[in-house]
Amino acid sequence: MIEIMEIKNKKIVVAGMGKTGLDTAVFLAKRGADVFVTESSASEEVKKTATGLEAKGIKTETGGHTEKFMEGAAMLVPSPGVPDNSLPIRNAENKKIPVISEIELAFAFSPTEKIIAITGTNGKTTTTSLTGAILKEAGIPAAVCGNIGNTFIGEFDKLAPDTHVVLEISSFQLEKTKKFKPFIACLLNIAEDHFDRHFSMRNYTDAKKKIFANQAGDDFAILNYDDFYCMNIAKTLKSKTLFFSRGEISGKGIYLEGKTVFSKLNGSREIIEIDKTRLWGKGNSENIMASVLIGLLCGVEDDTIRKAVYGFTPLPHRMEKAAEINGVFFINDSKSTNPHSVINALESIEEKNNAVLIMGGKNKDISFVSVIPYFKNKVKLLVLLGEAKEFLHEEFKNCGIPLKLAGSMKETVSISFQNASAGDIVLFSPGCASFDMFKNYKERGDVFKKEVDSLR
Repeated sequence: MIEIMEIKNKKIVVAGMGKTGLDTAVFLAKRGADVFVTESSASEEVKKTATGLEAKGIKTETGGHTEKFMEGAAMLVPSPGVPDNSLPIRNAENKKIPVISEIELAFAFSPTEKIIAITGTNGKTTTTSLTGAILKEAGIPAAVCGNIGNTFIGEFDKLAPDTHVVLEISSFQLEKTKKFKPFIACLLNIAEDHFDRHFSMRNYTDAKKKIFANQAGDDFAILNYDDFYCMNIAKTLKSKTLFFSRGEISGKGIYLEGKTVFSKLNGSREIIEIDKTRLWGKGNSENIMASVLIGLLCGVEDDTIRKAVYGFTPLPHRMEKAAEINGVFFINDSKSTNPHSVINALESIEEKNNAVLIMGGKNKDISFVSVIPYFKNKVKLLVLLGEAKEFLHEEFKNCGIPLKLAGSMKETVSISFQNASAGDIVLFSPGCASFDMFKNYKERGDVFKKEVDSLR
């Protein structure tokens, strides 16, 4: 990696003109780099962004990547959505040009070493937000950023040496890190996801565990005691390793007994009663435990943690109680984009055989056979929509549960409501990406809630 003092007057290429690329380009330009931004899209929004960058003295190309644009580059910073087989990355690797992520670049310049990094297949955003709320309640200066929406590098004007940076980090962002070292690193879980990008479970797991790669003996690693992949990774770590679990644990950490969270750091004591929080579901109990453990490691008092957790408002589209109509409860879990998240959702409802489960969207080259055992005694009807509906129909055709296919969200909600009775749950946990029909999972969830509301 280029040393910090060498960036000035060096040609740095940024691939991607979304928020990460934009913030990275502006950051580099302010520090004297000769910045070039390349973008495959040529939409009106991209052209407008390019015009703004050009006004700042940043060179741009849109509508495709070219090798000529890369000539003479000292470093490439690809946005998280730019895959390894893209021209900029292939070209950089062929010419031995260093390739790093925005997270790595931000870490190199960070004015604070108090970095808390959180990753996992599911639960990252809730855990990151809740951790930020705990630190805020304690009066600890904190910046919540990363994959959650606002970039690490875009937060620099707000950072001081005592600021705690609470980072949500995806596998895409971790792939291109080299020296990144959080003093607290948390891995919530690992389950099949993003095979369209990583191609195998091994590659995906390798990307996730990079969060711990540079930690030393005075750093902390937090992992899920109930997760097979987490426990395998835990055996390889050099940092102080702590766990959270929905059952008893050996060693130090946090565990759940019934509906109560206990700390096992210095003796055993009660910290949180899950039923007093506004967060619902199995996945959220794990998110709460991880956040509480981070808070304790940061020196936050138990009473302060309780106040923050009990007052925390759940984020939209994550096991969100959307409505109750004629006794039918509608749950919006649009953020569910993989089988593991569907399983978490199903484990959060009782065995009453009263759930209408809505699944579908754009598949990420993942099988959903692992979900079938969790239908038992819970799901009475499956409604499938989107690009993956035929694939899911084939996977589920022998599961013993009626299947219905829908062509739109309106039809999906209508079928679900028609087949539900008072006391039933309509659970929208798609398990797939949203990009076949919607801009993102937020738009998908909002459309679901709008169609549900129209039933009134």
